[in-house]
Amino acid sequence: MKRVVVILVDWNGEEVTRECLESLKQVELPSTLTLTAILVDNGSSKPIEKNIVDEFPFLTLLRSESNLGFTGGNNLGIERAQLQKPDYLLFLNNDTVVSTDFLTPLFNYLESHPMVGAVQPKICFYPNRSYLWNAGNKFYKWVSQTGVIGYRELDKNENTVAKEQSWLTGCSILARAELFTGQHGLRFNDRFFALYEDVDLSFRIRQRGFKLFYIPFSTIYHRAGYSSNYKVKTKEGYTHPFMIYLHSRNRIWIARLYTPFYFWPTTFLFLCAYYLLLIPYFLFRGRFRKTILVIKAIKDGILTKPI
Repeated sequence: MKRVVVILVDWNGEEVTRECLESLKQVELPSTLTLTAILVDNGSSKPIEKNIVDEFPFLTLLRSESNLGFTGGNNLGIERAQLQKPDYLLFLNNDTVVSTDFLTPLFNYLESHPMVGAVQPKICFYPNRSYLWNAGNKFYKWVSQTGVIGYRELDKNENTVAKEQSWLTGCSILARAELFTGQHGLRFNDRFFALYEDVDLSFRIRQRGFKLFYIPFSTIYHRAGYSSNYKVKTKEGYTHPFMIYLHSRNRIWIARLYTPFYFWPTTFLFLCAYYLLLIPYFLFRGRFRKTILVIKAIKDGILTKPI
């Protein structure tokens, strides 16, 4: 019997977390597989009540008194998951809803392809399930920048072939637990806190000789931006300024960590052009907090160490 442990990180999102758990409760499992979940309450201002485990018996609840970020919350979950001796870990955003049959194709692919270290499903928007949020990922080596396939395109269910990826989105990753076990087991890089941490983890999985794949015949649904956006538009827009800071800083860190020396010139020119456009854009829109944080992010991205 194989065991999957799901790791969910919640920060002030109990309502959507419960909906995610409800969908996990309905998942159809093959007879060779069991599923349990670990919910990390990541410093929420209103702690999740412990009796949630009565409603979802497959669940273990952990509480962190401070917000450890997406990275630290997942790392806390990984540590607890080791006690269950899992075969696979499923990193899943708490603002997702899964289809009843999503897990079996991911599990079967890993079982039949021993050199594949992790896989991700197709991810559509929620509640508008007809449009894609992520149908695979790209990494443009010459500028060290990421790209997403299919974003906001109508899901026509045309792609039915698993495809190798350069990186997987942290929204949903099923990974071999052996990668995270032992003294040298992998963890998310806490320096990132959130954003691009999935790119970094993906590259380190590949450095260990494993491949990454996108599985289009598995589908989940995602409330994009639930934890990073304001509910109503502010003078700084919808996206929280701190997320702009993390995105700007961590973009530089990824370039520092994974740019081959022969692409340093093109990457440098691209980043210069990007920030020379971004800063005036925020100034023009009157988003001064974001302007200040982008400038700080550039300084921190250059002067502080990503590891």
